[in-house]
Amino acid sequence: MASEDLTQEYIDKYPWPRRRFIRWLLRSSIDIAAGLLVRWEITGKENIPQTGPLLVVGNHFHFVDTIAPIKTVRKPLEFIGDFEMPNAPPIMRIFPNAWQTLKIEQGTPNYEALQASEAILAQNGMLVIYPEGHVHSGPLNPALPGAAYMALRTGVPILPMGTISDNHWKLFNTITEQKRRLKVMTKIGKIFGPLKTENPNRPSRKEIKAAGDLIMTKIAALLPKEYRGDFDPELS
Repeated sequence: MASEDLTQEYIDKYPWPRRRFIRWLLRSSIDIAAGLLVRWEITGKENIPQTGPLLVVGNHFHFVDTIAPIKTVRKPLEFIGDFEMPNAPPIMRIFPNAWQTLKIEQGTPNYEALQASEAILAQNGMLVIYPEGHVHSGPLNPALPGAAYMALRTGVPILPMGTISDNHWKLFNTITEQKRRLKVMTKIGKIFGPLKTENPNRPSRKEIKAAGDLIMTKIAALLPKEYRGDFDPELS
């Protein structure tokens, strides 16, 4: 972990939970919109812990799957990631800014976001991160270093979830052409971790790669085989 003084500096800057009223309004809006547009099926709710610290990880096939943790983990959440939401309607792009997600820019050190994330977890917070980084169509891509680095640095438990849809995520086409709501399915796995490292202050590249592969394998186990890519646990 970071030094105690540095951690306290970021705890003061990023108290958890924060923006409670704004996020309650956003959560309520998401619930209403999801109820109108999506038929959501959730399994594995019994695996969600009552308290943190907790790192929530999942696949990132569409902007709708970023809603999955909000729909399933009915507790205050922080998000970290590249939330440009390129395939989302313009109105949906206001949510990351209003929520104040912790932004990551690929190819930069992201010192502020990483320190803020560690401070949130140090306060027994719950942090959501999408290991693949960007939205993409399935199957799963390899993990970028961020989620694994965070897991090794903090040693917190990890909750995996997998989210897919029918009709290839064609949200509005399903409504206009098939006259029904898109079916979205989220499966929540069992908590795993903490992940071990010889040096929590500076995990090695080998440890980060192994941790990233493990995280993706846990997510893959919650998805149909055609979405698992190179991380099918049945092949390991």
